[in-house]
Amino acid sequence: MLYGKAVLIESLTVGRGRALSLIILGVLTTFGPMAIDLYLPAFPDVAVDLGVPVTTVPLTLTTSMIGMGVGQLLYGPLSDRYGRKKPLVGGLVLFTVASVACALAPTFQTLLGFRFLQSLGGAAGVVIARAIVRDLYQGRELAKALSIVVMVFGLAPVLAPTLGAVLLEFGGWRTLFYFLSMFGIGCIAISAGLPETHAANRRNDHGIVLAIRTYASLSKDSRFLAPALLIGFSYVTLFGFISTAPAILMDYFGLDELMFAILFGFLSLCFAIGAPINRRLLRNFSIQRLIMGAVVLQVVSAAGLFASGLGGPRLIVFVLTVGVAMLTVAVVSANGTALALDPFPNSAGSAAALVGLVGMAFGASVSALLVALHSPVVIELAATMLVGGIAGLVMLPFIAGSRRNRGIPVMRVAANT
Repeated sequence: MLYGKAVLIESLTVGRGRALSLIILGVLTTFGPMAIDLYLPAFPDVAVDLGVPVTTVPLTLTTSMIGMGVGQLLYGPLSDRYGRKKPLVGGLVLFTVASVACALAPTFQTLLGFRFLQSLGGAAGVVIARAIVRDLYQGRELAKALSIVVMVFGLAPVLAPTLGAVLLEFGGWRTLFYFLSMFGIGCIAISAGLPETHAANRRNDHGIVLAIRTYASLSKDSRFLAPALLIGFSYVTLFGFISTAPAILMDYFGLDELMFAILFGFLSLCFAIGAPINRRLLRNFSIQRLIMGAVVLQVVSAAGLFASGLGGPRLIVFVLTVGVAMLTVAVVSANGTALALDPFPNSAGSAAALVGLVGMAFGASVSALLVALHSPVVIELAATMLVGGIAGLVMLPFIAGSRRNRGIPVMRVAANT
């Protein structure tokens, strides 16, 4: 039995099994973009059907982000204690049931509650997929594997809004949630076929108190904290672009909806393309060198956009500088996640959850800040990108120091997990 299980797990890391398993795990990380970006074109329909102002509908995104954040903190320790499969399947069942409930919601308040539960369930895929990758790989191979996962994740924001618009042509906004429930059922079926990758002898028996202590230990461990913060600073560029893209492309540059969709999709695709580029570069360059180069490029592209904004921004400059920046975000995301998870094989679920929470916290903060500012929107984005890039530069020496200390066990709480 154990031999057969070991062979099955090994089959996930070689040949076609490797590619297929990483694509599947990548799909499991898309529950956030699928639940949010697919739904964006439906805002006016929701407002009319449920009798609320269209400006109120974004509250459903807020509840989704809260649910995703809370869920990540829950599923990390659960997957470290009970294995990956049971919490994963349980979370996806919750996502599926809540999606149907969203489709049937009679009031806006009810929709808010079920959107929270939907994201609470979907967070299982986001966290546990990364933990499974850590179970299967380490070191440079972990960074290569995460590059594929990031690539699949990066395609979701490109495809989801268009898919949402197409589905709206065939039915109302409730159709989108029925589709998400079918997406959940498909992921449940796929997940049920995956082997358990977190061996019983590596699991812990942590309750709530010890789970919190594990999070506290991770947050004080430079091997985790330095790359996690670097990812957060890099996500300043990603969420800054997402938050300002409609205002910049449609209001400032005057593009129609079709051209907006094309350019938004292209720039989002740059993020997805950055991941396979990173995977190829890992053959010849170290993780640290790639991170250093990516952060420097982020600063250069942000400075170029800022200079262009001061002199009257041009569309071609905006596309080139943001496109380069989005490529670098993918490189930092894949390599930074590998650095953050690699030293903690027995607490990979908790580490993956905390990485996700850091990225979401930075993203939510940036989105809120950009809404509150009233400067020219291109300057706002450029300044935000520049601040994030410079903060990333400041983190580089800490990344180097954390790598030198990778052999030193820091967490006594998780030492036997």
